Amino acid sequence: MTRRARAITLSVVGTLLLGLVVLAALLPVPYLVLSPGPVFDALGSVDGKPVVVVKGAPTFTTDGALDVTTVYELGGPGSRVSLLGAVKAWLDPSSAVVPRELYYPNGTTEADNTQRSIEDMELSQQTAVAAALRHLDKPVSTVVAVGSVLADSPAQGTLRAGDEFVRIDGTPVTSAAQVRRLISDRAPGDDVDLVMLRDGERIRLTVTTAASPDDPERAIVGVVPTLVYVSPIDVQISLGNVGGPSAGLMFALSIVDKLTPGALTDGRSIAGTGAIDADGAVGAIGGIEQKMSGAVDDGAELFLAPAGNCADVLGSTPDGLVVVPVNSLEEAVDAVAGFAKGADLPSCAA
Repeated sequence: MTRRARAITLSVVGTLLLGLVVLAALLPVPYLVLSPGPVFDALGSVDGKPVVVVKGAPTFTTDGALDVTTVYELGGPGSRVSLLGAVKAWLDPSSAVVPRELYYPNGTTEADNTQRSIEDMELSQQTAVAAALRHLDKPVSTVVAVGSVLADSPAQGTLRAGDEFVRIDGTPVTSAAQVRRLISDRAPGDDVDLVMLRDGERIRLTVTTAASPDDPERAIVGVVPTLVYVSPIDVQISLGNVGGPSAGLMFALSIVDKLTPGALTDGRSIAGTGAIDADGAVGAIGGIEQKMSGAVDDGAELFLAPAGNCADVLGSTPDGLVVVPVNSLEEAVDAVAGFAKGADLPSCAA
């Protein structure tokens, strides 16, 4: 082989290798990239619509901000992360790269993920309202209702989201678990007689059960029962396309602020995150490092973190941000009020 031919061959090989490297860098990898998402003030408006509206009780002027923090996610169902994108995110201190399987079991579809995210947000709004009203000793009770109706199920076209269960086959309904049990105890193909409350009116319906895709001997009708909290105080929450359960704490704080005299924040910018149950207990969430980063970038002075996330908070708190761990809505209210007064506040211990 001549020197010229050898040079041409090496050039071709080099070009091929470079092409393979570029191709490999663009191939998808089984990881999620988590980065700071947008911040929304629960005391303010989104797209011209107030995030929280309270009717049926006197409300009071608020001030400052109670920010809901979010995480932007890439690599879940419906999106993908390339090797190059994962490396770039790994080099960014405000982002995290985690195995996708930690968040999404194999087989999770984009539709599954969207539906779960919507249901989690709806539940977080319900429990935030209940927790806030209970904290303020306002009247609130519970009913069992249809949370969602599955597509192509026996219930589709007969039951609607929001329908309240009164009786199933003559048995009064008292819990979501009871609804699932009364239906699954039937044989596939059996009729189930329902008494429901729809728009304040009792209606009688019959739904024929089908076999569960997971267990051919278990009957289903294709609804997801859920608890709905009812009060003469009407609270409506709207946050656009944001999903998931972790806005509950900040929703509850904003409701408390609107229903009590004086601005809870004293005009300060407060951010936070945390799932909340109807009794006000605050639960741990994911992506807290990215949420703290997004909060400080948006000007927050105080960040409320679930106490269960303290291990994630330690060593990752941005400069200039005070982070207070909370176990409950009561502790969160005390922390915000104490911060406004310059009080000593608890912190995550090493």
